[in-house]
Amino acid sequence: MNLVRPAAVGATSIAVVSTFLFAGTGTAAAATSRTISGSSPDGGASFSGKLTWTGRGSFSANVTLKDAKCDAHDVYFYFVIDKGWSNEWNGATRRNSEGCHKTITWNGIGGSDSAGIWGPTLRVCTDKFIDSCRDYDYDNPYFP
Repeated sequence: MNLVRPAAVGATSIAVVSTFLFAGTGTAAAATSRTISGSSPDGGASFSGKLTWTGRGSFSANVTLKDAKCDAHDVYFYFVIDKGWSNEWNGATRRNSEGCHKTITWNGIGGSDSAGIWGPTLRVCTDKFIDSCRDYDYDNPYFP
């Protein structure tokens, strides 16, 4: 099972800010957790944290985002939720504008969809004229 597939994003990433917690919890199951981490292609943004699957249609995450360079560029991340054969939606953008080597941690980020979630992709970026972004995919062990 391929759990992490980094892929570079070549164009400017524009996040659609949306509500990240949807109704429906999916099938009840024992929680499965994994450590997550990565960085933007330019090394300006890095993240680490924990992703916990609670079932076929829900997960929670704790993510720490670091501005890894002293280059006056903000860093940000958001989840892209892949629903399998249907469509996808974006979670809220979380931004670190604190500056050189500063970190911000978000606890209890959650996503759920009653139709199920194939897997979230965490997109981490350095905010530039053309953003430097990389995707990290995390497959849901409970899907389909």
